[in-house]
Amino acid sequence: SSGINAEYGLGLPTDAYISVDEVHDDGTPTTRTFDHVRSEIGAEEAEEVGVEHLLRDIKDTTVGSLSQHLTTLVTALKSLFSKLDDISVYLGQVTDGTLPVNHPIIYQLQDVFNLLPNLSLVSETELSDEL
Repeated sequence: SSGINAEYGLGLPTDAYISVDEVHDDGTPTTRTFDHVRSEIGAEEAEEVGVEHLLRDIKDTTVGSLSQHLTTLVTALKSLFSKLDDISVYLGQVTDGTLPVNHPIIYQLQDVFNLLPNLSLVSETELSDEL
């Protein structure tokens, strides 16, 4: 694969589903559910070259700043991923007993996690049912 995925080691976050009718043996009406399907978005090299030529032909100066902005965002995300990986390694070593617990670091990590937005779509009832 070439393009942004190969250059930055990232892919587009996509979800794809197919509709499945479940037939019940007990005679109840069929129900429709959705099954997750692996998906990947890609482009052939010719398509990527075509897009690059179109972008070169655009005389608008905002394209350059958009490109720089996207590059900055990707770099920031890669840096964030690296920092999270470092945190994971540290916590793994503390769990294994390789490193002693450093309470100021743990408190800082707790503060970071408390500041994160709640992106969970799980309701409180569903969460308590899982526990």
